[in-house]
Amino acid sequence: MTSTTSKPRASGPPTSPEDQLNRLLRRGMSIPNRDDAIRFLSNVSYYRFRGYLEPFIDLTTSADPRPFQADTTFDAVLERYRFDALLRALMLEAFNHIEISMRSQWTYHLSYGQISGEYSHLNPDLFTDQYSENLADLEEDYKERGKRLHLYDFNTCPIWAISEVMSFGQISRWYRSTIPSVRKLIAAHYELHQRILRSLFRHLGTVRNFCAHHERLWDREFATQFSLPKRMGTFTSPGTFFNEAETGKLYNTLVMIAYLTEVITGNSDWKRDLITLINRYPNIPQARMGFVADWQKLAIWQG
Repeated sequence: MTSTTSKPRASGPPTSPEDQLNRLLRRGMSIPNRDDAIRFLSNVSYYRFRGYLEPFIDLTTSADPRPFQADTTFDAVLERYRFDALLRALMLEAFNHIEISMRSQWTYHLSYGQISGEYSHLNPDLFTDQYSENLADLEEDYKERGKRLHLYDFNTCPIWAISEVMSFGQISRWYRSTIPSVRKLIAAHYELHQRILRSLFRHLGTVRNFCAHHERLWDREFATQFSLPKRMGTFTSPGTFFNEAETGKLYNTLVMIAYLTEVITGNSDWKRDLITLINRYPNIPQARMGFVADWQKLAIWQG
């Protein structure tokens, strides 16, 4: 039976970098250095780049295609592209710390603190929803990748070895499925409520995927959001750190990553690197990322 559901078609024929550049020129973009622009478009897909063009489009006209706003330059768009790439790299550095820490905490509190010991992940009594699905996914991944890294069979692989096969998303799902008493022990390490950590790691999994797959990040509106904490370590009023009006913007995520990396590493290097990056690109509109006014004066960004 033939489906009657229509599917989107390509918006036009394939184009060369030269054609793409000419299209930008026709829409009113200033491109002083044509060779540099063609070199860029030869190495970065126009389909990827167009996401950075959207804020520069003149929406007051119904022309097709719509022209760019007056004085739009290729370099201005390129600046946002480069800023976004550096931001994603910095985020991946943070996720490296967070993922390894979360694996370690989850492994420790299940293996050392539970009677099932090294095989706690095989004890369904320690988990609630989605345990069967999580275990099946883990077994499939272990057979594909883990067996090359470890000498154990799946059913004899201890939790501290098998957790090294888990992706960030898997660790997040396993944590959400772990019984509340163990979740509380893990969350206490980060001085957060387990409910906050549960929703936060689900959100961070989404953000990490954008970073890992080189997708535009800086001005995203995230559908998968997290609950804002009322308690964060020794901070007495963490609610003031967040943008409660735009909870889907990246700024709130950055606040939590700054907090977690400091708890994990014992230093403020990551948040200082973030501040340096933001200050290096003063033309990036921080409001599109959800930054609050005078954010660098807030206690979370000090130190």
